[in-house]
Amino acid sequence: MNKKNRIYGKKVDINSNHTKDFYNNRARNISRMDNPYVSVLLGDQNPEYALTWDAYEKEHILPKMQIDEHSKTLDIGCGMGRWAEALISRSGYYCGTDLSPEMVKCAAQRNYFPEKSYDFLNYGFEEFCALPESELPCLFNRLWICGIMMYVNDDALFTGMGQLLAKMDTHAKAYFTETIALDERLTLNQFYSEALKADYDVIYRTEAEYNQVYKSWLDAGFLIVEQGFLPHLNKEKEYSETDRWYTILER
Repeated sequence: MNKKNRIYGKKVDINSNHTKDFYNNRARNISRMDNPYVSVLLGDQNPEYALTWDAYEKEHILPKMQIDEHSKTLDIGCGMGRWAEALISRSGYYCGTDLSPEMVKCAAQRNYFPEKSYDFLNYGFEEFCALPESELPCLFNRLWICGIMMYVNDDALFTGMGQLLAKMDTHAKAYFTETIALDERLTLNQFYSEALKADYDVIYRTEAEYNQVYKSWLDAGFLIVEQGFLPHLNKEKEYSETDRWYTILER
């Protein structure tokens, strides 16, 4: 194991182009995977994990977000449309964005709701957050960011979260979930993953670090409604340092 590729404690930037290439390749191979959710939820060592995580979120988290025909839902990092499947039909308007053009293509192909209003757009987190509000169809009152902050470097993440606030309506709910480091920050920088069969770049922040990321939203009137862990499935030794953690905010 190369210690230069696995960095504890220090803040080290990763290359977003590597992330784009990684997910473009996964989108191109989605038909060869045991189930399509593996393409975005990973857990390649056991494809059943992705199905379980997805079912848990849609059974336990989705009702708490109170989606209805008045909901204008933004899904940053929509991937192949895992959440779009449930959100488009329930929302008044849905917008899914993703860094990977191949994932956006998959999402558009997999989701067809002719009677609903929705868009899939090829924007990464930084690009979308920097868009002028005048270029958006509306302000959003529901937000999903699932598993993409860990691919965004610190400066860009704090800047983007501040910009994103201006795109939210007065009354809104947000659902964030990320894989976090349980003890200390861990960065994988072009680290070869045996499970993924690819080089992987990711920042596993701690719970405390993510609460600092959310501070600008708390200062803007959002409250933490709930925080907790998703089912702990990947019990293999190599995953003992991380787990999947979520936050629901409301204003």
